Amino acid sequence: MGGLLNLGRLPGFEPQDLQFWQSTYIRRVVFFSLWQALLSALFSVIPAILVARAFALNGNFPFRSLLLRLFGLPLVVPSVVAVMGIVSVYGSNGWIPLGRSLYGLNGILLAHVFFNLPLAVRLLLPLWQGIPRHHWELAEQMGFSGWHRWRYLEWPTIREGLPGVLLLVFMLCLTSFAVVLTLGGGPKSTTLEVAIYQSLRFDFDPVQAVILALLQLSLCVLVAVVILKLQKLPEVEISISSPVNKSWNYRTPLNHVVILAAGIYVGLPLASLVMDALSGSLGQVLTNGYIWQSAGKTLMLGLGAAVLSVTAGWFLLCGSSQMANRGQLRRARLVEISGSIIYVVPPLVIGTGIFVLLSDYIDVFAWAYAIVIIINAMMGLPFVIRTLGPAMRQNQMRYQYLCHSLTLGGWNRFRFVDWPLLRRPIGLSAALVAALAMGDLGVIALFGTPDTATLPLLIYQQLGAYLIPQATATALLLLGLCLLVFWVLERYIGGKADA
Repeated sequence: MGGLLNLGRLPGFEPQDLQFWQSTYIRRVVFFSLWQALLSALFSVIPAILVARAFALNGNFPFRSLLLRLFGLPLVVPSVVAVMGIVSVYGSNGWIPLGRSLYGLNGILLAHVFFNLPLAVRLLLPLWQGIPRHHWELAEQMGFSGWHRWRYLEWPTIREGLPGVLLLVFMLCLTSFAVVLTLGGGPKSTTLEVAIYQSLRFDFDPVQAVILALLQLSLCVLVAVVILKLQKLPEVEISISSPVNKSWNYRTPLNHVVILAAGIYVGLPLASLVMDALSGSLGQVLTNGYIWQSAGKTLMLGLGAAVLSVTAGWFLLCGSSQMANRGQLRRARLVEISGSIIYVVPPLVIGTGIFVLLSDYIDVFAWAYAIVIIINAMMGLPFVIRTLGPAMRQNQMRYQYLCHSLTLGGWNRFRFVDWPLLRRPIGLSAALVAALAMGDLGVIALFGTPDTATLPLLIYQQLGAYLIPQATATALLLLGLCLLVFWVLERYIGGKADA
């Protein structure tokens, strides 16, 4: 990053370029980035409180498990697929046509709520389920009304975790790229991420791109510091399965309406996307050789990122576990944090740094595949550490002395001890990283060319050419490919873990 910070090395750089606050364009981009992230966070988390409460108080609600699985889908559905679903529902020819008003802040908010409302529900629901059962029983014996239960029992529990959830969603929306690029609708709805991309690919202005990247990085670090000060980052349930949870039963019509409304909002874009694709240009897409070439490239990038990310995470966690067992807890924690620091560094910022550092020495577009795989592997590291870390630490504590006494190490230890016990979290980690990498638009849009186009980039190009039916069918193909890869990796790598 030293070369990135040394702006004087960039051609055309002048000291006054650092006075970015004098630029009306940059001020407007920064303001809109913060404004859309704040609105998206509020519109996602506030309804999520109602939905999570409705789920928690209706343990016997019909299809409850199915709806929770539906709420896990946005965690692995590519952003560009969700955008196509939003366009399919709210576009000019959609079920709820908004016309041109879809593009801009309205469309960005619709898409961000689609992604982050289910995530917030998954994060908030355990807070209700953590309330001891005898507290509910005591409240019932004392004849608490719904308002009194909320005021004295529920709100004191969830208000401690609420700031962390709100700030996490805010950061995710602040670093959103694909949604803003496709639904922004013009310069008035440009965020820092999109401005970085435009500066490099269209304006060919590396100085402005670096300044914008540093601004984006500063904002993300500031939000991360606030999270650490106010609240521990909430644990994300990175699974599309529905967890088995205890729930209390307070059946009310309002709770049923809230659950159904949230289920319809999340399910409608996916259902509309499937129906439009099946009734439109799906046959034309499936017989197009270029699209299948893009699908093969997408699969290669996803699997490559998954292998690299899981391998790097494995060695990182091995070192951390060994330090922890030697009592070096602080150093072990620092090693894990080094892998999770990617949380606060958006991929477009990393891509900008690589672009600026290497563009004078190599043809970055010729190395697009390698760069995209490396960046997506880095972005997947926090999920690998979150999924694989606890299991590896537990495995190390249980069997380290036995392996030492049997002089079992290296490949033999991995084969006979680690693999049978850790294959399930390894499979889930690989599946999640592969799905996220296959759906990535930001990095491939920065480095991709027509010869290296993946399915997300192809969908964006189809949208730019107003080929909406073809884009919808391609999005369905990408969705099916991501879910298939997720299921295969999770099932066939981790399926026999319990044995």
